[in-house]
Amino acid sequence: MMNPHALEQVLRRKSIPRGQITLLKELYEREKDEWVSSSELIDRIRWGNEERFPGVLGAFANRINATAEITGNPGSSAFFEREKIDGQTHYRLRSEAREAIEEVQVLLDTFDQHSMSELLEPETEIEAERLESEA
Repeated sequence: MMNPHALEQVLRRKSIPRGQITLLKELYEREKDEWVSSSELIDRIRWGNEERFPGVLGAFANRINATAEITGNPGSSAFFEREKIDGQTHYRLRSEAREAIEEVQVLLDTFDQHSMSELLEPETEIEAERLESEA
């Protein structure tokens, strides 16, 4: 189990790119124990573009591993559980990651203020891109 304070630092240490915001929003807004298939995530946060999804996950894993408060190299598993269900990879947000998100009000405000389609539009100004100023 990862320390929620360390996970909070992952979210606060620098601006969060919109692809990572959409991933966090999609998993955060699901029921607490709900698994989401990778194909559904790709449809929701990447408009079905399968090639871009691993980049979003990889960039978020790099963000996690580059955070001083994180020990080792847990990558995205610090925030997300991953499991094969019916031959397809499914994801869900870890409870400690949910706690960390709930401590970053500007991220919650961004989730509330923007629909997923707005977040996917490059023209949309996203407040959470300036998270570092809140810390």
